[in-house]
Amino acid sequence: MALKELAPRIARCPACFGELDFAETITCRGCGASYSREGDTPILLAGGAEAPKLGEWYPGFLDALPRRLRPLAARVAPRLRPTLVYKSQQARTEVERFVASLPIDGVVLNIGSGESDYGPNVVNMDIGPFANVDFVGVAERLPVADGSCDGAILMAVLEHVRDADLTLTEARRILKRSGKLFVDVPFIQGFHASPHDYRRYTEPGLREALERLGFAAEASGVAVGPASAATWIGAEFLALLFSGRSERAYRLLRPLTGWLLWPVKLADAWLDRHPMAYTVASAVWVRAKLAEPEG
Repeated sequence: MALKELAPRIARCPACFGELDFAETITCRGCGASYSREGDTPILLAGGAEAPKLGEWYPGFLDALPRRLRPLAARVAPRLRPTLVYKSQQARTEVERFVASLPIDGVVLNIGSGESDYGPNVVNMDIGPFANVDFVGVAERLPVADGSCDGAILMAVLEHVRDADLTLTEARRILKRSGKLFVDVPFIQGFHASPHDYRRYTEPGLREALERLGFAAEASGVAVGPASAATWIGAEFLALLFSGRSERAYRLLRPLTGWLLWPVKLADAWLDRHPMAYTVASAVWVRAKLAEPEG
């Protein structure tokens, strides 16, 4: 896909943060470093580094099948894999409301965007050239100009980066003085490597992490409710319990236990608004702004 119009305006060399010349070869006007493309997507990684890839930590259902069956299973797996979380309409539109609250002519960076698309003023960055990604980069070294963004989004990202504090510090660096940040993270969820999985946050824990690094929390809440937490943990528990300590049996059972408990998550249609839902929520969110400097 073509690069979003706003992306070259904020994109910078990840080595020196110099301006980039987006000609046939992407070149830094400061240090002279050059960067490649994959298709039309710029790969903005410092020093020729590669983005982290999914390793051996979380082999899935396909790995447990005989090799001759894997191509067929790969085609049907997306339809067979149960979704273990339920997001209410209120929770699903939280990011859209965040984007709509920012200046209409502003720029928002979606860090770890995946294939999401929140509008023409939202620039997408991820560790791979997925659909809708405007450029590839890593969260701990954002290839983005200082103070160039009105907002930033971290949706289900902080659990996957090696250094969460550095990621939040980078988000603070690229925001304007009036900039705002939206963060959505898991609290009670099973292990899910993408490409790795390092941490969890409570709602007050996430607020504290942001405030410690120079943000002022404006609002927070439950992103995914306790019924989804019970569904995910229950599916993992049953697969472990009945796998007989066999890794292969666990992988084969895991989709089945997910479907068995799938209806439980639907209780979040009303439970996620319970005033105590945060105590066992599956995921939480915080909306924050840059804190005013003291004095």
